Parts: sequence; C-alpha cells; structure tokens
Amino acid sequence: MPNMEDFQVNYDNLLKLGYAVIDVRYKEYDVCFDSYKLVIGRVDSDRDSFYTEMLKMYTTIDFKPNEIYDIWTEILMHKIKMCQVLNRDIAIKVAALDYIETVYKAR
Repeated sequence: MPNMEDFQVNYDNLLKLGYAVIDVRYKEYDVCFDSYKLVIGRVDSDRDSFYTEMLKMYTTIDFKPNEIYDIWTEILMHKIKMCQVLNRDIAIKVAALDYIETVYKAR
C-alpha cells in the first residue's frame, strides 16, 4: 500500500491546466491490487470556484477559500480509508458526508 503521507496532488497546477481531481477510485481499475487511481475531470466552469462549489453541493457548508484544498484532500483520503475498511468502492459524496459528520464536526 502506498504511504498516504506521500500521496500528494498539486490542485493549483491541475486547475491552471483546466483539470481537477473529482474522485479517487480504489480496486476497480486494472492498475494493480493495492494502487489508487485518480479520476481527473475537465473543469468547464470557473476553475477558481470548482472545489468550493463541489464541496458546497456535497456538504451544504461554505468553507473558507483558504481551507478548500485541505478539506478536499482530507475527504479524498477519508474515501480511501473507508474503501479499505468496507473492502469496496464508495461514492465521493458518501465519503464527504461521512467526513463532515465524523471528522470535521468533531474538531
């Protein structure tokens, strides 16, 4: 298994190129058993507000602009952990909601 601390995505560079990480998939791809695959989507709307709008849609919370990328990264990592525990893939929306209820609100 890769070390999750070494798992980094440069969201700023992806957004400048017009892409964003919208999901992380576990096990359902022919990469290899214990690897992760990013699902990267083309951002057609305003790139500066992409993650803010996505998080608002998933969680109904207005996050501060300076915490968006950190929250999104934590949600993606939370999704990976949930997939490992459940031994199946889960939707990013499920991971986001679970993250908000079990991690974010507990701070």
